[in-house]
Amino acid sequence: MAFKINPNECVGCGACFFACPFDVPKLSDTANVFSIDAAKCISCGQCEDICPVMAISPDQNHKAIRKVEIAEEKCVGCTLCAKNCPADAIEGSVKNPHVVDQRKCIKCGYCATKCKKDAIIISRLH
Repeated sequence: MAFKINPNECVGCGACFFACPFDVPKLSDTANVFSIDAAKCISCGQCEDICPVMAISPDQNHKAIRKVEIAEEKCVGCTLCAKNCPADAIEGSVKNPHVVDQRKCIKCGYCATKCKKDAIIISRLH
């Protein structure tokens, strides 16, 4: 799942680059347009939300994240999720279960890629 940039609509403003917490959009070497490496994109949608010309859209397999939660019974309080959250939306102390502040969460799912205990629950829109 990833987003894609239509090169015919991209104006090369860089808004997507600055909005992406993971530095996925890259400027082309040959033209003043950006592209997205599907292998690196985690489908958070920050780039799509900020694009002023609406040149960014999800690919055909995209299912947006609706909610990110942490299973209290699986969380060991290692803090990896909190340390890697680009929105600073995960709270908790070492060796205690953590929680996601839904008001801050940008629904990128990056925390789930760092959790070694499979404690992050990602709910997607269908």
